[in-house]
Amino acid sequence: MARLGNPLVYDLLVVADMLAAQRGRRNLQKVAMRRAISSAYYAVFHGLCFVSTRALGLWRRDPALTEPVYRLLDHGQIRRRLAAREAAELGPIVVEIGAAFAYLRDRRHQADYSPPSLNIHRDVTRNIVARAKQAVADLEALDDDQCRHLAVLLITKTRLA
Repeated sequence: MARLGNPLVYDLLVVADMLAAQRGRRNLQKVAMRRAISSAYYAVFHGLCFVSTRALGLWRRDPALTEPVYRLLDHGQIRRRLAAREAAELGPIVVEIGAAFAYLRDRRHQADYSPPSLNIHRDVTRNIVARAKQAVADLEALDDDQCRHLAVLLITKTRLA
């Protein structure tokens, strides 16, 4: 697939790196680590949104069509769908993207919703950002067929028989 065509994905990773390097007051560093983790997670989320809209032929074609697809992608549903058997059938790389997404989502929840006393070390933050970068690289490695199947998996609802 090569480089994702959504600069937001890469800019969020740059911001995450910048925040993870933050120096200064202790509380400022703590806040920066939290925001770095959140930015890393959202880079992967927007990567999945991009892959889905592009696979369906909607990216940049018509914003009125792109936005609804973006809005269909629910964070919890993405996590569940990427952990499902159908995702595993798309290949080991999709399984790894799913594991990274779940891990990053848990870390983002911890960073965004924990009390101020939470202390996140810089090395931990850098590892989380690195995991997000790998997930984006994995998204870039998907072929067109995998992207189409992934898009359908993420935007459709499962119905019980």
